[in-house]
Amino acid sequence: MADRAVRRGALRRGVVALAVWWLWMPLVAVLVWLVKHLVFGGFGQQDQSYVLLLQQELFPHGGVLDATPLFWIWVAVGLCGTVGAFGYVAEESGAGFGGWRVRLTLTLTVLAVVGSLVRVGTGLWDDDKDAGRYYAAATVLDIPAGGAGTPRSVLPVTEHTRAGDGRRCDLVGTADVPACVKTEPMPDFDFEARTASYAAATKALTDSAGLTSGVHLMGHSLHYLPDASQGGGVWTAVLDGSGEQPMEGVAVWDGRSNSVATCAFRGDHAFGRAFSGSGAVSLRNLLSERFPDLVYSDQDIWGYCDGADPRTARPVVVISVARQTGWRQRTVLEPAGVLVLRGSPDGRPDTTYRAEVEPGSLPGAVYPASVVRAQIHEVQWLGGRGAKDDRGFGYSHTSAATNAGNPGEFLLRSKEDGHLYYVTPLVPRESSSQLVVAFAVLQADRTGGGLNDLHVYVRGDDSPSVNLDVLASRMVSYMAQRTAITISAGPGGALQEIVPFGRDMWRGFVDFNGQTQDYIDLSGDATVTPNLVSLNGDITAPGGGQPAPATPAPATPTAPPTGAPPAAPAGGCGGDPGQLTTGQLAACVADLSKVLQGRVQDPPPAKP
Repeated sequence: MADRAVRRGALRRGVVALAVWWLWMPLVAVLVWLVKHLVFGGFGQQDQSYVLLLQQELFPHGGVLDATPLFWIWVAVGLCGTVGAFGYVAEESGAGFGGWRVRLTLTLTVLAVVGSLVRVGTGLWDDDKDAGRYYAAATVLDIPAGGAGTPRSVLPVTEHTRAGDGRRCDLVGTADVPACVKTEPMPDFDFEARTASYAAATKALTDSAGLTSGVHLMGHSLHYLPDASQGGGVWTAVLDGSGEQPMEGVAVWDGRSNSVATCAFRGDHAFGRAFSGSGAVSLRNLLSERFPDLVYSDQDIWGYCDGADPRTARPVVVISVARQTGWRQRTVLEPAGVLVLRGSPDGRPDTTYRAEVEPGSLPGAVYPASVVRAQIHEVQWLGGRGAKDDRGFGYSHTSAATNAGNPGEFLLRSKEDGHLYYVTPLVPRESSSQLVVAFAVLQADRTGGGLNDLHVYVRGDDSPSVNLDVLASRMVSYMAQRTAITISAGPGGALQEIVPFGRDMWRGFVDFNGQTQDYIDLSGDATVTPNLVSLNGDITAPGGGQPAPATPAPATPTAPPTGAPPAAPAGGCGGDPGQLTTGQLAACVADLSKVLQGRVQDPPPAKP
């Protein structure tokens, strides 16, 4: 009887130890969820973030099937504790390790530990590659030619391929990550060009928008909305509230004028929430409660004014959303449509979820820019792990100083088909080179049914070299030759941003005092005559002083005919300089400089 009591006591202690060993982590997880769900009830972000975290870190598919490596680490640790508990019970009960039941149990437990560790190893090894596999299925490498004409930047992929279907893919990669290669030259890019830079839009909208205390410009919501008309695009941003102050509306700037218009939430389209609101005013909590499986980043939030006149139009806020979904032993983000938010008479947000959006339904991008950036990042996997790690295959955003604040995902409208596209210049991933070797292009005005195809148009090695730093230098030099103003490039300079818009054409924006005053169009191959255009407004030379009046026509200097007297300058320049204002005098000096440069460039007369 004593021996039986000892064995029962040892068994009971072993079972209790095993229960504590296995269950303390799940119980803590459940307790945390209860606290978030009950104590912080009504704070939807608490519930949503915790559930998504558990899915991401433990159960991508909602259960043990294809659980993450972290789950299998927990299982392996638990099984190791089980082996220790079995050994304790066997020793304390006096049964020892000679019985076949004990030996079989220990053997099976050790094998389970080994199996769990194998799942951990394979999961950790393939985790980042699995993300590449998911996004690679919607990626097409477009190259100008095959064989010896294949660009060097894409050789790590094309050297190991087989024939494709001839329609979507001419070649298919043989690595364990699907790669689709299309032998097709880069099409003629012909997009509507912008008329102002991102930096100027930020300055204009931040300084001039918002009439209520507690309202601020939601910086990441700053978006360019291309219009079908030439130069008709506008910059918009959401005027968000904070604390108990609800959202005010949407600010609009046309990129040319000095005024910012606002369509406000008021009257029968009031809006009582804000992204940065607290308590009952929090819009994020409301959206998390209503749509717990939808996620978004701030850069996927934008707004527009639904009406011809912003002062009377109704503001609309659009969120391009994604869904965290299970993929093998991890989670990935896939586009999941849009949320369209409008006001209502009682101030409650009128929220509509649209899982699919066709082109033309909304004036801006409906495909999440955050997903586009993930797709571009995962291009590095198209040649497999060896090509990525050993040969540095892949593409990155440029790090040129002019585009430091806005390196890519430019939303542009095609003149050919009228669709909106994300366009991003790319440089080699692991290289100090800043040569643009490819363009990433993805249709932005359609979403639904999974990922949109990302086309990476690879430039041929014999294409004219394009380096944004070199382009910036050429733009600065050209403006110095054509005007009396010297500019500098980079984040602190006047030349703020260089954006592609046509067949090897680039537009640089010249900002003074936070306003885009000029833009310069250059071709990458230097075969097209540069075009310097002064926008309506004042051009202020660096260092202050009175502004000189600008002309909306291209600033190309012209010289007077040989032998003809020069025309009298406008603004009284032919009079007494002492009677001129500082602004008039500055304008005269600029005009004289242009005429002088024009004469210097004229060929000298032939000697008799």
